Order: sequence, then structure tokens, then C-alpha cells
Amino acid sequence: MSQLSIGQVIKLPLYAAAVLTGAKSFVRNPVIGSLWLNQRGLHVARVRLAQALAAWRRRLIGPFVVVTAEQKHAFARDGYVKVENFLPPELYKKVREEAFVHTAAPREMRQGQAITRRVTLDAVDRAALPFCRQAVEDPRFRGLVRYVAAHFAQPFFYLQVIIADPDGGRTDPQTDLHMDTFHPIAKAWLFLHDVSPEDGPFRFVPGSHRLTPERRAWEKAQSIAASGGGNSYSDRGSFRVRPQDLEQMALPQPVEMAVTGNTLIVADTHAFHGRTPSTKPTVRVELYATLRRGPFLPWTGLDPLLLPGLRGQAAHLLDRLRDTGVRLGVTGHAWRLKPTVQMTDPTTRD
Repeated sequence: MSQLSIGQVIKLPLYAAAVLTGAKSFVRNPVIGSLWLNQRGLHVARVRLAQALAAWRRRLIGPFVVVTAEQKHAFARDGYVKVENFLPPELYKKVREEAFVHTAAPREMRQGQAITRRVTLDAVDRAALPFCRQAVEDPRFRGLVRYVAAHFAQPFFYLQVIIADPDGGRTDPQTDLHMDTFHPIAKAWLFLHDVSPEDGPFRFVPGSHRLTPERRAWEKAQSIAASGGGNSYSDRGSFRVRPQDLEQMALPQPVEMAVTGNTLIVADTHAFHGRTPSTKPTVRVELYATLRRGPFLPWTGLDPLLLPGLRGQAAHLLDRLRDTGVRLGVTGHAWRLKPTVQMTDPTTRD
């Protein structure tokens, strides 16, 4: 472990306790980022335990979510599930009509040439977005998200628009193949229009969610490198992967998810994934969901966000918590509140 400041020494018990949470940054936590500990397998031990507990929780969840045997098999094989023609045609039509004209004060985040714009789909949005709300309340949608995340908990739902301009300057870091964190989490996209290969579709490396011996060796090497600094995203626990790394792990090259509208994809983004770089200015519209909970919980359920009074308010509460952190100077907030705009308006105001 590198030389610690007095403040870090005082906080050492907190840093050590964070090893048993979802904390992933190698630069913010000197225990997680300890070169000595990672050379001896700390990071790999966290990955292995998180994977084992996720498999255990999925077995518990299985009978209580609407997920078919075929979908469970597809997820075990590939690490994602794709469902075409997900919504009934009439509901899909209403969702599109509603989403494409919706006007709101959104949250936005810029990453390189891409801007992600979103508004929540919590219960308070029922009046403004009733059909979008109906879509995400489908038990098949929630069931798949919960199964892939391995938690019977409250997902976060959004109407999301991604605006990409290949002439917009810096490279979008989401186009690098990467994993989001060291443990299984779920992300889902219900696409509200066709996504062609030129539109920068989602891409995914099938089977890269599995912890094979080759993947374990790669994770250990990455943790050692991240402990020494280098790539800012990898150092924060979101490892980047190169084509030669995939070959060394006996993994295929990524599959581009060019899809027709009304396709749902739910993926474990501990696996390797990213956006395909757009070759033209694009505006992509989707219903988006994510679910991430503590990786070392041996149980499922018991999510306070499912309690009466909190149910259906998860995304709003998260935004308020982040805003409070900014006001108090405790943390930053990448999702900035913007003036009212039509969600699909490609005009951006940084």
C-alpha cells in the first residue's frame, strides 16, 4: 500500500469496511486500490464472491419473477436477453407518440461527442407519461431487470434520449468496450424506433459475464494496473478491454445490436459492452432501466424503496440525494438539470 496521508490513516477502518460494499474505485480507496493486496488477489476475491452470491440470489428470485425458461437459458449463455415486439402494437404506438413530443426540464450528461438526456418514469410522472409508465410497469420488464441484476428490488426507470454528433469533438468514452463494475448489475433498453448500424447501436460481448479462469487472470492483471494508475476510467473500477484481451480470454468480438423498434434488451453490464461509434448525427430514443444493489447481500428483496410511500419514487429520490450532496459540497453530480426542452430536440446547450 502506498504512503497514506494522516486523513487516510484515520479513515482506514471505513476504507476497509467498503471492501464489502459495491465501492469500486482504486484511486479513492487505498485498500481497494492497494497494489500489495491486489497482487495477492483482493480484487479477484471480491469478483468471485459477488458472482457466487448473484447466482445464489437468482435461484431465489427465479420462481417469483416473470422470466421464461428460454430467457434464463439465453442469459446464462450470453449475459443478455433480447425480446423483439415486446409491447402490444397499440401500446407501443402510444408510447412512441407520447415520448417523441414530451416536453420537460431534463437531466443531461455529456460524455465526449454524446449527450444523454433523461427524465424519470416514477409514479409522479404518471399524468405526463401514462403510456411510458404503463410500459415499464409490465411485470415482464421488471422481472427481467430483477433477474439479471439478481436482486428483487426497485429498478430506476427513465425516458432517455442519446444525442450523438461524430463531429462534436472528443470521443465518447462509452464507445470503448468496458465493464461497468466488478459485480453483476442490470441495464435495459426498450428502443422506440429502429436502430441501424450507422446509429451507434449497443454492442455486447456474448458470454463475457462468466468468470472463467481466463477472465479471473485478466481481472487480476487489470486490478494491479489500476492500483498503479493509468486510465482514469479503469482506475475508478470500470475496466476497458481491447480486442487482443478478448482473444486471450477466448471471447468473441462484440455483437452490434442493430434492432427494430419495440425491441427490449436487458444485459448484465459487468460483461463487456459499449456503444458503437455513430457515423452520422443521431438521436436515439428509449425507455431505460437500471438496477444495482449491494453485491455481497446473501438475501434478495428487503429493498426499502419498495415500501409504501417510497415505492415508485426511486429515481426522483436519487436525484434529490445527489443534488443535496452538491449543495453540501460532499459530491459532484454529472446529471445537470437543464431548461425545458422537447426531449427529442437535438439542440444541445452545454
